[in-house]
Amino acid sequence: MDIHKLITLSQPCSTFPQALYRILDEGHGWIEWNKDGTKLRYNDPERLMRELQALGFKAQDSASLSKNFNDYGFKRLSDARKSRYDPWRSNWTVFAHQNFLRHDATGANSIQRRRARRPRTNAKKSSPASDDSCW
Repeated sequence: MDIHKLITLSQPCSTFPQALYRILDEGHGWIEWNKDGTKLRYNDPERLMRELQALGFKAQDSASLSKNFNDYGFKRLSDARKSRYDPWRSNWTVFAHQNFLRHDATGANSIQRRRARRPRTNAKKSSPASDDSCW
């Protein structure tokens, strides 16, 4: 067994990228790296959610799965939900992150959740033409 796998598999996953890296490292047919190890793709979101739940994450549906990818800065490159527009019907969802690379667990460990954005306010900004204080 590879020493890299021993170290990676014996440590708990505290972040989404660490859990995702562990699942990819286990070698499944439904989730995989591309040839050069810079992108990941999966075709079974329900299975991915079950695997993440087994590692202690609360991924309940595809929206929470997408939110995790977005919160950690992954870029969606293709989307199986829109496969009806894909003439090849690939049914694979593809993501990439500049620090999420095959054979680089430290890069996956360095990915941090992006800070939450300030909530939007519903108040409309007044334009100078409609502002009563101009009179």
